[in-house]
Amino acid sequence: MPIFNALETPPPGESPRKPQHPLERAPQPPPGSGSPGGSRINLRIPTVRPNVTYVLIVINVAIFIARALSFDLDRLLLEWGANNPVLVLQQGEFYRLLSSMFLHASIYSSNGELALTNSLHLVFNMLALYSVGGEIERFFGHTRFALVYILGGLAGSVASAVLNSPAVNSIGASGAVFAILAAEVVFIYKHRRLFGATGRIRLQNTLILIGMNLLFGLLSNAGSALGRIDNWAHMGGALGGALLAWFITPWFNLRRHPENPADLLAEDTNPLKKRYGAVSVYFCALLLVLIGARLLATS
Repeated sequence: MPIFNALETPPPGESPRKPQHPLERAPQPPPGSGSPGGSRINLRIPTVRPNVTYVLIVINVAIFIARALSFDLDRLLLEWGANNPVLVLQQGEFYRLLSSMFLHASIYSSNGELALTNSLHLVFNMLALYSVGGEIERFFGHTRFALVYILGGLAGSVASAVLNSPAVNSIGASGAVFAILAAEVVFIYKHRRLFGATGRIRLQNTLILIGMNLLFGLLSNAGSALGRIDNWAHMGGALGGALLAWFITPWFNLRRHPENPADLLAEDTNPLKKRYGAVSVYFCALLLVLIGARLLATS
């Protein structure tokens, strides 16, 4: 359970312009604590171990290693699982929307020779998943995090299938990683007063990271018919992750810590069980987009 010293007191005499979330109101210290008005206090937030993040990393790495053992198996899995607009929308192979999220650039070149630099695709995605996903899962919990990763990643896959050229074969966990990055933006924004200056720096850095990756993708694909970076998957994943996180992100309320009265304990007032309706609407919206695109592609 981490302790944060980031709850800031508004300047004396300042009146809020809109109703404040409980985290935006600086609570007074308990009687006899000796704290003068309490401009900063300790806040304890219950967290979980990011087991889902670790499992996702193991699955992605295991698939990559299995493909590296055989060039024929590598080609077979790529042909079977890559996301392609024609195969998804016209042939109805919808499983590719999910399977492509667990495939990365091959360690082999097209003629069967080793191309070790291709492994950077996996390395960068897994590093981002480990650093950002691990932190988000600690606060979101296992199920909420898994929903953002999978459903956000599916939004990226749907965007890729609907908006890309028919010749594009897309693979990689980037869409899901962008969903997690966007979820972090939403989480920190909703609790910007809670995390104070540290949170504002993290929010700014995450937004810059998202912007730089999108810009790099656009520049790297300039003048290329097929492209090397699936920007539609990135943007779809970011949008899907942000929308989903806006409704299911933890929303903390404060109470005195039962064992340490000088500290505060954060409690989630937006449990997932209250938001299954929003998750269902999100999933149905993805299905409607997919069904509409299929009807257009097969008409």
